[in-house]
Amino acid sequence: MDLLRKPVTIVVVVAIVSSAALFVANHTDLLPSRLPTAPPGTTFNTVQDAGAAVTPSHAESPLKPKQAGPPPASPPNPTRSPG
Repeated sequence: MDLLRKPVTIVVVVAIVSSAALFVANHTDLLPSRLPTAPPGTTFNTVQDAGAAVTPSHAESPLKPKQAGPPPASPPNPTRSPG
């Protein structure tokens, strides 16, 4: 029982079990495969092809947040001579 109290042994055991579980999940047919995800924009294109309109779910806020930080500096005036 003294062997399981050593942190290095525990880390190695967890690493081996985790690696084996990842290998089984990703490289074997023991688990059902996941369906491929649809490419972006598929729903939008299908809806438009069907003749429906897509509206955004949230309207744009009429309030605009203030810009963080100091205001931008004005550019130097090239027509004025220094001094």
